[in-house]
Amino acid sequence: MTPELWVLGWLVFLLIGLLAAAWLDSLASRRSSGWLALWFGAGAVALMVMTFSLNPLTAQNLALPAPWSSLRLAPLPLAQLWSPVAGLLFLASDLALLSHPARRKILYALLPLEVSVGLYLWSGSGLMLLITWELISGLSYLGLVSVRRARPVWNAGWALLALSELGGMFLLLALAWVMPHAMSNLRDGFGALKFAAGTIKPWAINGIMVLALIAFGVKAGLFPVMVWIPMAEPEAPGVVAGIYSGLLTALAISGILALDNLTHPGITWGVVLLVLGTLGALTGALYGVISRHVKRILAYSTLEIMGLVFAALGVWHIETRLDPGNIAATMALDGAITLLVMHAGAKFTLFTATDFTGQWGHTLDRLGGLMRRAPWTGGWTLGAAVTLAAVPPLGGFLGEWFLLESILKPLSPGTPDKLTHLALVIAGVLIAIAVALGVATYLRWFAFIFLGPLHQTGWEDAAEPKASFRYGLALPLILGFISGPGIPWFLPWLNRSLAFILSTPGNVLADTFVNPHAAPPLIPIGVNLVPAPGASGTVLFPQAFSVGDPYVLLGMGIVLVGLVWLLRQWARHGRKVRRVAPWTGGFEPYSGKTSFSAEGFVHPIRLAFGAFYGLKRSRVDVEGVRFYRHTIVYRLEEHLYRPILVTARWVAGYLRQIQSGRVTQYVAYIWMALIVAIVVGVLNSH
Repeated sequence: MTPELWVLGWLVFLLIGLLAAAWLDSLASRRSSGWLALWFGAGAVALMVMTFSLNPLTAQNLALPAPWSSLRLAPLPLAQLWSPVAGLLFLASDLALLSHPARRKILYALLPLEVSVGLYLWSGSGLMLLITWELISGLSYLGLVSVRRARPVWNAGWALLALSELGGMFLLLALAWVMPHAMSNLRDGFGALKFAAGTIKPWAINGIMVLALIAFGVKAGLFPVMVWIPMAEPEAPGVVAGIYSGLLTALAISGILALDNLTHPGITWGVVLLVLGTLGALTGALYGVISRHVKRILAYSTLEIMGLVFAALGVWHIETRLDPGNIAATMALDGAITLLVMHAGAKFTLFTATDFTGQWGHTLDRLGGLMRRAPWTGGWTLGAAVTLAAVPPLGGFLGEWFLLESILKPLSPGTPDKLTHLALVIAGVLIAIAVALGVATYLRWFAFIFLGPLHQTGWEDAAEPKASFRYGLALPLILGFISGPGIPWFLPWLNRSLAFILSTPGNVLADTFVNPHAAPPLIPIGVNLVPAPGASGTVLFPQAFSVGDPYVLLGMGIVLVGLVWLLRQWARHGRKVRRVAPWTGGFEPYSGKTSFSAEGFVHPIRLAFGAFYGLKRSRVDVEGVRFYRHTIVYRLEEHLYRPILVTARWVAGYLRQIQSGRVTQYVAYIWMALIVAIVVGVLNSH
């Protein structure tokens, strides 16, 4: 099918789906639920099929009725990757929603979002990109507020809508900035606009990219415009939050890559990405590891992962500009995409699982022991948690491995910028801290929900959800294996798809990885590798023993877990077991003294980063149990957004005073404006 047929087909698909659902609802209340599920599933399959039509060389003009001119249709960067990923996640959503009590409302919101994603993948041109991204932004708001009607939901929805509209305005400004340099309009696409980028000054290119970064960074969890994510994702249904966190963030990165390929910004742009990414990863990890709310922890972990992605994009830019052809630049970009693919599947599974765990509580302290009641659900959730926790050889481990090795591998000896080495090492240290905190976050999240003792009575009837829900949990985990054990076959395809923006010839797996001594890293962290069947190299088949080999690390973990299990079995046979607190792995039953175990787990981290958290401690006595409650200061909201809000209110109040009708006040303003104009004119005359 041609691009024109796909775009028109998606519009007809949406029209038929909504009109048929409305007709069924008119016949009987809520009768449209089954139809929407069937139609939504068909759209997910269509997204997968559309992959074969998204040829990077495919482009077509869509004729519009007068007075509108034609619309340029072309695939976005990596559209062939995100089309099947989107189809997989939407299909998993359809399965998970079959037993959801609010299925009809959620599908009414997700069906238009599914269509908008199908249109967005054909938006590799200026005007189409602007229209479809604005469409996704508006429909994201509907997905949030369509199920629950409460003040927190509306507050989060307005924050999402306001920031999304701000991003749309910035994207329009970025594209309009390019237009005067090209004798063309936005509708002519990036192909025509790309010729104009060479005539734009470097400072203007950086300005254009900053506007685009804010426009897409709102959805992608960019520091510091990501404040809506910890507000909105905890209030959205699990499958909706999974789509927001896993899919929309990845699509936003493709939009940034599209404009990046248009303007080719310099090293300053890479530094901006690296700084913002590092700050975002560290901030998300620090707040995620101490949070108690089940969904808010996952929302903050989204900020952590996306911070790693932006940092990887920054490393790619820096090393590409300073040392063209450096294999480390390709490793950084590969790490960013690997993290996105892994994150899309694993985070969707975790968010969807909260629709099951939310029946009993929304904080870690109220949950526990669900693994015994729902082992299949717990097992699939564990698979997603260990993927995000960077357990080898899954996608989380490999994505972070590529990022850290690209940072630690030095630039060529002849590169004059020695400060770059120091900057990359400092960024690497901060990113390593964020990664370590992320591991603690996922272990804490899973352990206190599915393991340990039951924290409440009345859970005896808890059981596995329906099979369709469990299939919806399991299906996205395919992405963790594609980006993990399947990396020898995934990376060559990925690098061929990114050939238009890569500065290194050939495959990143050959020679550097097959022969690590060909380009020795800063410290000996390279792995011993041999070719995998059908691939030029792999990180999964070690040639000899090395503590850096993923399989060796995995084997060591299995041995340690097995050793602990054997010791516990040996201790149970005829020996008295000393009961200890649950967070240390003991068997002490739940009581008032252990009710704050989730906080106790991260108390050392809270104290270690006390200066960042701005801790406020108060003592509480409840039923003879004395404990200390800590209040965290969220510095981004307190020290950045609150001053902006106060300033906006002051300006608004002052502008309101101007409309007082006082003639003398208006005359004074006119004289001040005249004096400023004279001063500017005199300065320009010199």
